[in-house]
Amino acid sequence: MRMRKKPWSKDIFTQYEDYYMEPSDQYKGQWKNKLKSKSLRLEIGAGKGDYWHGLAKLYPQAGVIAIERDYTASSIALRKLKENPRDNQFWILGDAVNLLDVFAPNELDVIHLNFSDPWPKKRHHKRRLTYKTQLDIYHTLLNENGEIWFKTDNRKLFNDSVIYFDQHKFDLIEFDVDFRCEEQIDPFTEYERKFTEMGMPIYRGVWRKNNNAK
Repeated sequence: MRMRKKPWSKDIFTQYEDYYMEPSDQYKGQWKNKLKSKSLRLEIGAGKGDYWHGLAKLYPQAGVIAIERDYTASSIALRKLKENPRDNQFWILGDAVNLLDVFAPNELDVIHLNFSDPWPKKRHHKRRLTYKTQLDIYHTLLNENGEIWFKTDNRKLFNDSVIYFDQHKFDLIEFDVDFRCEEQIDPFTEYERKFTEMGMPIYRGVWRKNNNAK
């Protein structure tokens, strides 16, 4: 469900117009130059931006790009730039189906998928961000050693996603069914912090692109 629009959202987009855009090919193939970075990380479905900001701080040499389709959540994320704007951050207001229009093949180093919509009904599984059709896109956009970092609180989505990856051209390199039971060097999302405080397990997997798979 989309958030209600805030009266100040439009002003935030104007104030931080240098930090965001709607999907376009303006920087396609040139993102590292744009963000003056050695590598590129993309978070898909970034919500209110807590993880995006955390990544930018944790990896100052990397360009950290977020994509989120919700207008109000995006304005909240951009408003947080007031605390500590970083030149390695950029926001895309739009849908992940447009990724091939925004990024060039092999341009990304890491794709982050955090607490994506589980789409529990079987007839909706094709909408999942870990479904085969999306993995096809990620495989194209990731470089030869590119990785996907996936976190969720939904066990069914995690189990199904493990199968999706196993049947695709990715190799599992990390697997955790209670990621936050120990201290981790990875930013919290807003949802993740809430779930962790409730004692709920966080499921996490990391997959690396397999260039030799048929």
